[in-house]
Formats: sequence, structure tokens, C-alpha cells
Amino acid sequence: MQMHALRGGLQVSGLCFDAACQQQADKAFLIALVLPLVFGGLAILYILRPPPKEALEKGSVFRDPKTGAFFEAPEGESPLKDQKGELAFRPISYLPWPVPEDYEGTRLRVAVGERSSKEMRTFVFNKLRPDGELLLVTLPRPLGIVFEYDERRKQAIVVDLVEGSYADQRRKVAGLNQRLQECVLPGDVLRAVSCTNFVYPTNALFGAKAPERHIVLYGADKQKWSSIRGALKKGDVKDGEVSLVVERRRT
Repeated sequence: MQMHALRGGLQVSGLCFDAACQQQADKAFLIALVLPLVFGGLAILYILRPPPKEALEKGSVFRDPKTGAFFEAPEGESPLKDQKGELAFRPISYLPWPVPEDYEGTRLRVAVGERSSKEMRTFVFNKLRPDGELLLVTLPRPLGIVFEYDERRKQAIVVDLVEGSYADQRRKVAGLNQRLQECVLPGDVLRAVSCTNFVYPTNALFGAKAPERHIVLYGADKQKWSSIRGALKKGDVKDGEVSLVVERRRT
């Protein structure tokens, strides 16, 4: 027997007073618990399903073999690939986006991927100004770079280097050797920075494997300062040197 009562318009949950009622209540509880898990698992499998074979053969969908990610290209377009035949990317926030094969820009090779087995991948950057020069600089943590954020242009600009920091030491050495392209200077615009992010392989979604610690290239173009600052903070000394892509005005 199961009793219900209404008090003040609210239904009070039922109480059981015999074994049959309790068995029914337990069965209902099990169904309520298991069904969402089953449907949730099916939804994940549906999202992670491979694309149709005909789309792969047609070339409208292509796969990056290094990451296992699938991308869809607009009809009649092909993605840009580097000299090794691997996809070239444009970093937008934390995501690497393929670009069409006629995309113009400076190509830079940056080490990304799982922390213990990083690989060089090609990233493409267009210039913000005609007299700009894109440079790749690597520095240990902590960097010692002071940025100022331009709200109108949505750019993080280098305004100073902390005295005695890695960035300051590199600038002094580069100045002596006349190799200023190997350091960061005040006035440089931050275009991208490598940082540490957690990547969840398929197995990790089901608890079979822990999320992996990956080095990714964060694209800073048109991003909010809070997001850029967060990317600059994501990482430890043990993750290795930080790669910074900056644009500098040619003098």
C-alpha cells in the first residue's frame, strides 16, 4: 500500500508499508537512475560517431591523423597543408582551425600536443598591418612580460619587461648579438601563446582513461583580456618553454 496526501497544494512523497509496495518503489527508482545514464551514453556515442564514409571519400570531410579530429570543408574547397602533407591551422582561442589552401599568411612551426610527446605543427598568421613582421619567441616560465590591453583593437601589447626576468635577459643578449627577432620587445602585439590544457580522449569520457595534459596554441586575436590572461597563466615550469607569436612593426 502506498499513501499520498496533499497539503497546501503540494504532494507529499509516498511512503510504503509493505514488501510489494517497496519492491515497486525500488524498481521505479532503478529505472529513474539508469535511463538517463543509458540515454546519456548513447548521446555521447552519437556525437563521437565517425562521419559517413561517402563524405570522407568525397573530400568534404577530412581527418587530422595526429589529433583524430574531423573537419568539414565548404564545397569545392580544400584545406591548406604544409610541406609534410599535414594540416596547417589558424589558432582561434584554444582551437586550431584549418584554413583554405589559398589562405595567405606567415607560416610558423610550433611544438604542441601531449606534454610528453610534443610535435611541430604549422600555424598560419595574417599580418595586422602591412609593415608588420611575425616572430616566434620561446621563453621559460615565469616570462616577466608586462602587457597592456587595447580595448578598441582587442589586442594585448607588450609595454615592459620585468628587470632581471627571462624576457629581460633574452632582450639584453639579443641586443648584443644583433638578433632582436629572438626576443620580445615593448610594442609587440601578442598574436598567440602556447599554454597547457586538458584534453579528454574518448575513453576519458567513460572514466577509463584520465584526461591528458596537452600543450596547445592559444590564438589571442580579438579575444577578451580575461581570456588572454587566463591562457598566459595556464601552465607550469615542468611543461617546458612557452612559445609566443608576436607581431612587430618593421623599423
